[in-house]
Amino acid sequence: MTRTEQTYQQLIFAGIQTLPPDALAEIVDFVYFIRKKFLQPQCFEDERYETLLQTELHSLSHAEQAHLEQEFVDYERLYPYAPT
Repeated sequence: MTRTEQTYQQLIFAGIQTLPPDALAEIVDFVYFIRKKFLQPQCFEDERYETLLQTELHSLSHAEQAHLEQEFVDYERLYPYAPT
């Protein structure tokens, strides 16, 4: 561990000493977010893409959603997946 890493760890540890449990819970969430972003970048990107996609889909109007669903009726039967 480098001196800089050690200093960061000490600053983080000192900074959380008197925080209430709710703030500590948020810090834990943030730590796991950062770990995933840096240690599992593909998984992070996949989750981010899925979240953005779901947000977009939720913003569709009911009419747009009904139209989109109609477009894909029998899609799997009409266009079966055939791996190459």
